[in-house]
Amino acid sequence: MHEGHRERMRERLLHHADSMSEHELLEVLLYYTIPRQNTNPAAHELLDRFGGLGGVFSAPPEAVEQAAGVGRRTAELVFLVGRLLERIREGERSSVRLNCFADIVAYAGRRFDGRATETLEFYCIGAGGKLLCTRSFGGGRKTNVTLHSRELNLLLASVAPLNLVAAHNHPSGSPQPSEEDDGAVAEIYRICRINGVQLSDCLIFADGEEPYSYFHEHRFEKLGIDRSNKDQYIIKSNKLKKVDHEES
Repeated sequence: MHEGHRERMRERLLHHADSMSEHELLEVLLYYTIPRQNTNPAAHELLDRFGGLGGVFSAPPEAVEQAAGVGRRTAELVFLVGRLLERIREGERSSVRLNCFADIVAYAGRRFDGRATETLEFYCIGAGGKLLCTRSFGGGRKTNVTLHSRELNLLLASVAPLNLVAAHNHPSGSPQPSEEDDGAVAEIYRICRINGVQLSDCLIFADGEEPYSYFHEHRFEKLGIDRSNKDQYIIKSNKLKKVDHEES
């Protein structure tokens, strides 16, 4: 099969994937391990042998290799895709929901328990309290985390959550917020406003201590942050202030 056909199939995949049949999608996947050959017959043979895409991606690598003579690397690729699909299905069945403060504290507390380096995490929450994704920053240095505003903007733009919870830890032992924490929270809030996302809470964890909640301690209001204000504006800073703590 000439190279022009492959390029046309790749273009279809990028722009019209919904119109492609099962054998066409599988044919394109096989391009990545079978160069300069017509992969259409192998795609048909795999689908016929295993009864559809579900069967193909559930089959053992040895069976895939024997069925279509596609080679070990192709069998491993098909097996890998199958395992990834399985993990996705497992995640959908056991999706985390953060419907209340106790849910959030329990989830974040497990993640920060015993962590020796300071880490900043964002929990993107969708409808019904569903956790859409968790993103961690830092963790390499013990006493501070630096995050560029661009990274948070990209996260919110790509995930489009309804609510955001920020959490970080103080390895030094006290969950009380510092001025640097307050500056970072103010910047996070501004970025949330730009993206139309509600900043639900900012939590600080320290081993052996109850987490500090900006929401429950009314610290948003003390900082002059009006979370009910939905007006958007342009942020001028391109970097979040450091969350920095000197070890006692």
